[in-house]
Amino acid sequence: MGKTYDNWERLVKAVSRREEDKLLALTNSVSTSPSSSSSQLSSSLSFQFGHLDLRLVIPDTSRLPMEYSDISVDRKDWKAMLPPGKRQVVWRSSYMSFSLDRTGKNCFLLGPMNLIMSSRGFDGCWRLNEHPQSRFSEVYKLEKAQGIYIEGKINSNWLSSESCYAAYLVFGFAEMYANLNSAVSIVRNFYNESGYPEEQAKMVKFQEGSERDDGWMEIQLGEFYVDAGENGQVQVQLLDTSCCITSGLILEGIEFRPF
Repeated sequence: MGKTYDNWERLVKAVSRREEDKLLALTNSVSTSPSSSSSQLSSSLSFQFGHLDLRLVIPDTSRLPMEYSDISVDRKDWKAMLPPGKRQVVWRSSYMSFSLDRTGKNCFLLGPMNLIMSSRGFDGCWRLNEHPQSRFSEVYKLEKAQGIYIEGKINSNWLSSESCYAAYLVFGFAEMYANLNSAVSIVRNFYNESGYPEEQAKMVKFQEGSERDDGWMEIQLGEFYVDAGENGQVQVQLLDTSCCITSGLILEGIEFRPF
C-alpha cells in the first residue's frame, strides 16, 4: 500500500511539472520576437523511411508529454489505483487512462500530449482543441500538413504478462477533412533495454476505421506479445509520407489492449 501512495505522489509531481513546463513554454513563445521564436520553439527531425528522407518540423510547445521515468509502477500496482468498484480511471490533465478489460487485463490509452507528433510543409499543423467526446482536457486537430508522423511508447511491465496485445489509433474526422487515406504503421517490441526489437509493419487506412463505444473511431496499428519478465518498451509509429495536403484528423490517442 505504501508503494502505491508513493507512486501517486510521483504522479502528482509529474502532472505539476508538465503544467509548469507548459506555462513556461507558452510564456517564452509570447516573449520572444518573431525572428527568434521559430528557432527557439521548433526543432528539425530527419530520418530515413525506405527511400524517403523526411525532414519534419516539431514545435516544442505542441507536445509536452508526461514524465513517467521516475514512477516505478508495474502491472499489479496500476490495479491498486482503481477506485473501489471501478474498472477505469482517467487522468485528464496527464492525458492517460487505465482500465481493465473483461478478463481483468490491463489496458492503457495514451492521450495526445503523451505522443510525439510532427508534420511538414506548414506552421501550426496541430492545434489543441476541446472536444465533447474526449476523456481528456484537449485533443489535437490536424489543420493542414504534408506528411504525418505520430509516435507513442509504453513500458512493457505496465501490461499484463503472457498476453497478446494490439495498439490502436483512436481518432475522429473533423466536419471538413481532406486526403486522409492510408499510412504505414510500425510496432516495435523491445523485450529489454539492450535487446533488438521484434518489428511489425503494415499499411492502414483511416477510412476503414471501426466505430467504438465511446464515439471515436479506431484502426489497429499492429500486434505484439508481452512475455513474462519483460522490462523493455513497446514503440508504435504511424507515418503518412504522401505529398498530398491532408487536414481534419482529430487525435484522441493510442490505446494498448489485449485481444
